[in-house]
Amino acid sequence: MKKNRGGYMELLIFVIIAIVTVLAIILIVVVNTYNKFQFSMIKISEAENNIDILLEKKLDYIARFIPIIKDNSKEDCRELDKVNLLKSKKLNNFELNQQLDKYKKELHEILDTDETLSKVEIVTTLYAEFEDNEEELEASKDYYNDNVTIYNKLVHCFPSNLIAILFHYKHKDFYIDEKEEMFEILKDDKR
Repeated sequence: MKKNRGGYMELLIFVIIAIVTVLAIILIVVVNTYNKFQFSMIKISEAENNIDILLEKKLDYIARFIPIIKDNSKEDCRELDKVNLLKSKKLNNFELNQQLDKYKKELHEILDTDETLSKVEIVTTLYAEFEDNEEELEASKDYYNDNVTIYNKLVHCFPSNLIAILFHYKHKDFYIDEKEEMFEILKDDKR
């Protein structure tokens, strides 16, 4: 009888140790995955802040071109005049980016068709600054998209999708459609 009791105690201790070990492993996985989400969200937030600042600069640069074009060109810039209305609208960064890209194309068309503008020193200086801002904006959007790709993988792939469900983490949008298409392909490959 004593021998049986010792066997039960050993089995009970083994079961308790096994349960504690499994729970510890699960806890480590949950904490690690949660931290990956947090790290990714911090990077995304950082990128969003940079993009916000750079989009405001882009808006200001385009607005600064308008009076210069009016003073030095015969080109019609009525469409560009509407860029100032964007300041009063409550647009998110995705919408603002789309609108500014439309005005950027308009600006390029005006600058390309009127050769007198390219001879104006303030235009060349302002255009160089505008292009530098564009490069920074594209780099920030790439950084954002790269981190959103990582975040969205966490949201959609097992076991991290369980954490996403638990903490209500949702799929985030990309700035560039190509990145969205690449993500959809990667997501389909995982299934």
